[in-house]
Amino acid sequence: MNNNTDIFKLLPCSISQIIFESNNDYTIALSVDDEREIGLSLNNYDGSMLTFADTGCADFSHINTIHQMLLKFKASVGFKLQRAIIEAKYGDVIYCRLHWNHELKDIFNVCTIGDALILHTLSGCELFIAKNVADEFESFDTEGFIESYEN
Repeated sequence: MNNNTDIFKLLPCSISQIIFESNNDYTIALSVDDEREIGLSLNNYDGSMLTFADTGCADFSHINTIHQMLLKFKASVGFKLQRAIIEAKYGDVIYCRLHWNHELKDIFNVCTIGDALILHTLSGCELFIAKNVADEFESFDTEGFIESYEN
């Protein structure tokens, strides 16, 4: 094993807070490996859909979102979302990989950070971030952010 292997290590992470910044943007605070928090930007649509799922509103919706339909379709053919991995960042674009498990075959799909976080929240699957990607973000303090936003 070489010295570069460690940078691709998958760190467990979780959504610690969803912050509505303005009419257009959301900031998502991710707790990484229970050691630090990083902030990710989401557009209005993805942020609204994530909030809809995170608050439990999706559990009682009378019309399914596209994310709910995808999960139900995949379940009907035997696939379960096992984990979502935040695996690459180029500029302001963050790439994620979904790992779908089936008794016969596992499959992987690449998607945006918004879709990965929404599907993670709806399914309860594990969420990971590659160490090299986590290291590209500065630490984020939600308490300081919220205090400065409110003032």
